[in-house]
Amino acid sequence: AVGRRGERMAAKRRELSVIVPTYDEYENIKELCTRLFKAAEEAKLRMELLVVDDESKGTEATIKIVKELQKKYPIRIHVRDKSQERGLSSAVLLGFAKARYGTVLCMDADLQHEPESVPNVAKPVLNNQAEFSVGSRNVPGGGVAAW
Repeated sequence: AVGRRGERMAAKRRELSVIVPTYDEYENIKELCTRLFKAAEEAKLRMELLVVDDESKGTEATIKIVKELQKKYPIRIHVRDKSQERGLSSAVLLGFAKARYGTVLCMDADLQHEPESVPNVAKPVLNNQAEFSVGSRNVPGGGVAAW
């Protein structure tokens, strides 16, 4: 889902914050990041990636991978420890609150959502044709990769 945070539709913006909640998803972060930023570059889109991690056995590996990716990409990580609110919905909301850009997109880390589709899903919002858009496998041309 893509939407604008508390903004009225204005001039076209080519900036997007992508929020990815994670829980033990370290195996996918590098591929997700690489594919996502390649798609953003091809679409001439300024983008940041914010990983919101609910502490798991894979958190240390996720942190290590993100630190390596930060050398090349604008990627941040926020790790919530077991004393903080946890779960998918609160991770998404926290990511929205911490986003740098006014247009935000949330996607899964498991690569079920194809990173290459992000610019097209965000396009109606970025072009001020809509305030909100949703990628769906239940529309003509929609589908789920590897299912």
